[in-house]
Amino acid sequence: MKLISLFLTLLFNFSPLFASDYILEFQANVKIIKEYKISDIEKFRSYELQGTFTDKFGNYGKFEGIVTSDVKDGKLIKLEGTAKNTYSNKEIIYLKAYRKESDFDAGVANAKIIGASEKLKPLIGTECIQSVRYFEDTIFGLQKCNIPEKLNNLLRE
Repeated sequence: MKLISLFLTLLFNFSPLFASDYILEFQANVKIIKEYKISDIEKFRSYELQGTFTDKFGNYGKFEGIVTSDVKDGKLIKLEGTAKNTYSNKEIIYLKAYRKESDFDAGVANAKIIGASEKLKPLIGTECIQSVRYFEDTIFGLQKCNIPEKLNNLLRE
């Protein structure tokens, strides 16, 4: 039993060594769909994102998403979004992102791949971190996903 416990401990401690960072940069125009001023200090906003992306393997494509947010006293209370990345080779990845309690115009979100075209389905469940900054009606973002080394070839083609 101790041997199994030791093996599992080593496996989990060294499993990041068998993964690599998948870096994707994206930019998008922001279009407010609906905004409710709930009170003088609180509002709800939904908006649409339309843009492009490139990744560390030289892939490129279109990025689109729908985001909802709750803001109070100029601070973000909660943000949730779902995005679709369509690669130039027509492969698709869907992501869901969450961000809580941060500045409204910049922040870091947790994201997860929740769907994909047939070839990229093995990536479903992959967790990512996104960093986003806003400038007027445009966002600039960086996404880093920890993808198992054996799945990198899915994105290299």
